[in-house]
Amino acid sequence: MTEWTAIDAVRSFEAALRSLRDRVIAQIADADSIEDVVHMAQRGAVPRDGTLEDGTRYSVHGIGCWMADTRGREVDVDIDEKGREIFDDWRMVMHWEAVSGERSSREDILAECRRLVDSGELIESRKNWFCLLA
Repeated sequence: MTEWTAIDAVRSFEAALRSLRDRVIAQIADADSIEDVVHMAQRGAVPRDGTLEDGTRYSVHGIGCWMADTRGREVDVDIDEKGREIFDDWRMVMHWEAVSGERSSREDILAECRRLVDSGELIESRKNWFCLLA
């Protein structure tokens, strides 16, 4: 994987996460965050798996949520102790390979995430787990 592909993979994941998060939150009443969706599903207030009005799909698992749109973009995140959506290199690799059809390297994506942490664009929530700034 080349360096530009690693940044493309990370940027693609970031964009998909922002878009899918906004779609899910907008269509689930009383949800202000993915953390809310996870807690609501755990309480049975919303189904654990669903297809929303615009075709966006979600599936709550343990402490996280998988989301996909009708264009084939999908992301999977966990929720950390601060309520943030966190992701690791494996989740970004799975996203990138699904949207681009390209093989990718976990090591290259992890290195790119660390570079983005150093530049203040991502947060490393815990070792090898990252989250968006906002």
